[in-house]
Amino acid sequence: MDPERREVNVRTVWSEILRPTLSQLPSRSASTSWEIDLKASDDPITPFPALANPSPDRFPWAFVASLSLAQLISWGSIFYAFTLFMEPMNRELGWSKPELTAAYSLGLVASGIAAVPLGRLIDLGYGRMVMTGGSLAAATLLALWSTVESYPSFVLLWAGLGATMSAVLYDPGFAVLIRRLGPRARRGILAMTLIGGLASTVFLPLTHLLIASLGWRHALLGLAAINLVVCAAVHGIVVPPQLPRSAAERRLVERSGAGRVLRRTAFWCFVATILLQGVLATGFSIHLVPLLVERGFTLDAAVAAFAVIGPAQVAARFLVALGERTLGLRAVGLLSVGLWVLAFALLPFVPAGSWLVVAFGALYGGANGLMTILRALLPPELFGQQDYGTIQGFIAAPSTFARAAAPFAFGALWAWSGSYGPLLAIAFGMSLATFAAFVLTLAWAEAQPDR
Repeated sequence: MDPERREVNVRTVWSEILRPTLSQLPSRSASTSWEIDLKASDDPITPFPALANPSPDRFPWAFVASLSLAQLISWGSIFYAFTLFMEPMNRELGWSKPELTAAYSLGLVASGIAAVPLGRLIDLGYGRMVMTGGSLAAATLLALWSTVESYPSFVLLWAGLGATMSAVLYDPGFAVLIRRLGPRARRGILAMTLIGGLASTVFLPLTHLLIASLGWRHALLGLAAINLVVCAAVHGIVVPPQLPRSAAERRLVERSGAGRVLRRTAFWCFVATILLQGVLATGFSIHLVPLLVERGFTLDAAVAAFAVIGPAQVAARFLVALGERTLGLRAVGLLSVGLWVLAFALLPFVPAGSWLVVAFGALYGGANGLMTILRALLPPELFGQQDYGTIQGFIAAPSTFARAAAPFAFGALWAWSGSYGPLLAIAFGMSLATFAAFVLTLAWAEAQPDR
C-alpha cells in the first residue's frame, strides 16, 4: 500500500471513529470536592500547561516525598531551631532575649515583604530558581551566622533568612506542587504537610544534640551543610524548570490577573481568618508555657501540654487525608475554626494539675494543623488556580507582619496587666472573630463567585 494513503487512512480512522468514541467515555477518575476545577477556558491559550495537562502517569510520590523532605529540613533548621540558639548566644555574646527575638521578628517581616514577588516568580515558571536559590541563600546565611560577633550583623543576617522563608517554606512548595500536579496537587499538599509537621519533632532534638556536642557555632555549620547538601540539591533536581512558552502565552502570563482578588470581599475575609489565626498561633507558641506556670501548673506539665501540639497537628492532617474524598474543604475550615473556639473557651476553666490541659493542647494543635491545609487548598477553590503563587503572597504578607508583632504584643499586654488573665479573654474573643471571618468568607464567596 502507498505510504501516503496509509497515513491518510490512519488519520481518518482516528479523527472519524476513535476520537469521537473515546470522547464519549467517562473520565477515569470522578471529580470530587478535593480536586481543583480545571474547566476549559474560552481562550485556547493555556497559561500553565502543567496545570491544564497533568501527566496521566501514576502519582509521582518520589517527587512529592523529595520536596516534603526539603520542607521538613527548611522548617526545622530555619524556623524552629532559632529558639535553641538564644540561650548560648546570650551567654557568649551578652545579647538579651528581647534583642534576639527582635531580630527574629524582623526576619518574619522580611518574609512578608518577599512573599508577593517570589510568588509571582513561581507563577511565571521560575519555581526551580526561587527554591534552589532560597536553599543556597539559607545555607550561606546559616554559615555566616556561625561567625557573627556584632548585633547589627546578626539583624541583617536574620532579615536575609526571613526572606529565604518565602522561597523555601510551605507557600512556594504548595505553588510548585499545584503547577506540577494540577488536580492531583491536593494529595501532594496533604503529604507535604504531614511530613513538614514533624519538623519541630525532628529538628529540636537534633539541634539540641548538635549544640551540646559541638557548640552553637559549629551546630549552625551543621545545619548549613544539611540545607546545602539536601535542600538545594532536591530543589535543583526535582522542581520542574520553566516551561517554554510561545510569545502569545508569555503575553497572557505577563498580564497577570492576580489583582482581581483584591476587589473581592471574600478574599479579605479569608485574609482576616488567616491573620487572626496566625496571631494566636504565634503568640501562644511563645507564651503558653509561662502562662500555664502562672496558673499553677508545674513546668513539666506545661511542657507536656506544649508537646502535644505537634503530634495533634499531624494527627489532624492525617485524618483529613483519610477523609479526602468525603470531607470538603469548607467542612475542614469550619472544623478548624470550631476547634479554635473550643480550645480557647476551655483554657480559662482548666484547673491547675488537670489533664484537661492536654485536651487544650490537642484542640489547639488540631485546629492549627487543619488551618495549614485550608490556607493551601481553599484559595484555588474560591479564587481560581491561576496566579496561585501571587495570591498566596497576598495572603501571606499581612499575616506574616501580624505574626511578627504577636509575641511582643502579648508580652506587652502581660507587662501592663501583671498577669495573663486579660490575654485569655482577648484570645477567646479573637477565636470567635476567626470563626466569624471564615463564615463570612464562605458567604461572600457564594455571593461573589470568581469570574
